[in-house]
Amino acid sequence: MTVAVQQAPPSGSRRYDQKSTAPDFSRSAYCVQGLICDVVTMEQATQKIITSIKEGRRCNVATPNANFLRMIRSDPDFRDAVLASDLSVIDGMPLVWFARALGIAAAHRVCGSDLFSALMRRTSDRISAFFFGATDDIGRRVRERLERNTSGVRCAGVYSPGFGTIESMSDPRIFDIINQASPDLLVVSIGARKGLLWLNRNEHLLSSPVICNLGATIHFAAGSVKRAPVFFQHHGLEWLWRIKEEPELWRRYALDLTTLIAVLVGQILPCLVNQALHQPSAKQPSARLQHYRDGTAEVLKFSGAWTKDSLAPARSALAAATRTPSNLVLDFEGVTFVDAAFLGLVLITYGYQRRIQRGFFLRASSRQVQSMVRSHGCGFLLSAGQTRPEANSTLWPVSTHSLAIRKLWRTIGTHGGF
Repeated sequence: MTVAVQQAPPSGSRRYDQKSTAPDFSRSAYCVQGLICDVVTMEQATQKIITSIKEGRRCNVATPNANFLRMIRSDPDFRDAVLASDLSVIDGMPLVWFARALGIAAAHRVCGSDLFSALMRRTSDRISAFFFGATDDIGRRVRERLERNTSGVRCAGVYSPGFGTIESMSDPRIFDIINQASPDLLVVSIGARKGLLWLNRNEHLLSSPVICNLGATIHFAAGSVKRAPVFFQHHGLEWLWRIKEEPELWRRYALDLTTLIAVLVGQILPCLVNQALHQPSAKQPSARLQHYRDGTAEVLKFSGAWTKDSLAPARSALAAATRTPSNLVLDFEGVTFVDAAFLGLVLITYGYQRRIQRGFFLRASSRQVQSMVRSHGCGFLLSAGQTRPEANSTLWPVSTHSLAIRKLWRTIGTHGGF
């Protein structure tokens, strides 16, 4: 079933221009066990979405939680899709607790469902949303509820794709339906993995400035599933309520809990030990950075200790290095320490390079630095460029460009430095 409501965009909004896709290295983003987590309040997240709509700037919103933490460890395609976001808000309380344990100040939970509710309450900046996912009945109920209530979100259309594959849901006719409705916001609800892979594959074919996979939000908006009481939400017990409402979810939450325990013991605690043992002192070399071009690659050579207090030159250099699409090499051979804030910038860079299908390579032979990177859940960065893009990947197919990237990596390895 398809319902497309043809209405003009709200005054002041602009359609997304692909040229406006660029990494924002000014983000207050941290690495939380391999995930990018923007430390923002609900108001800040809402304002970023509204600003992106008004400026026609792409904002790909991710809402990582414990389920994401589990899946990125076994699914490189899903991981890359999550890291290709422009705004990544902490959706689950366990990630908030992990962030606080790592010393990340003021880590707020910005749940995707609460974010949508905040947009509904913002009647001064009314936006349009297209809902892609769920069943025909759920789509009809969402449309009726939004049309009946006075809210900051109006329904531009709904589309139920059924339970097909990502390929079958990537029919050009579907994009025509969505784009002709001219929504400011595209809400995808076809499951976390399938939704993010679908968005990552088809982002360039969608005209909506803001795109996001908000999971159960469409069911909450339709009134078919009740949100947990506030007490449950604030104390990390929402999963118990979700199991009561949807008993089939118990397997997912059991697997997520297993991952949380494994990450706590195997990575969070070692990360805290690394921080205690190798915390930079005033006697250690300060952070230094060189940026130069080497053949087809932009090279950033880092040395010294890189922490949240020394990010300014890294932000500027990364912005300059990604101004035009190029392969990118990050040389950590002289690095002595990295923290979650610095690795947050590295993850933004990695996600952007994957997003534009360009090479990303990180060189770090120091066992101490490798241990720090791995304890932050970023071990995959140490092999990035050696094994990616994979031949079986639906996101980054092997091409002559990919072969050139691999040749570049072999050349770098052969010469052993810069």
